[in-house]
Amino acid sequence: MGKRDEVMALLKECVQEYSEQSGQELNIGEDTPLIGPEATVDSLGLVMVITSFEAQLNDKYNTELVLANEKAMSMRNSPFRSLNALADYSVSLLDESGAAA
Repeated sequence: MGKRDEVMALLKECVQEYSEQSGQELNIGEDTPLIGPEATVDSLGLVMVITSFEAQLNDKYNTELVLANEKAMSMRNSPFRSLNALADYSVSLLDESGAAA
């Protein structure tokens, strides 16, 4: 399994964990929106998913990434708009940090 697939699996796991904790049954796919009118999570849920995902990424890849950073907030297209976008953004940060697969 490649790094992108591992990252997506971790992210889906975090969304599933939030789903179980909140008592909501969410359809979780790679195109699942995280923000906007079709979002599967509310604002608190988004924070919970991002912090859990960030912790899991840092544990797995032995890094100290911060996902909700200035770069993310200033991007034209939010990296938090969908699972795909967040996975791609996370992989790019991992690559920049030199994290091994």
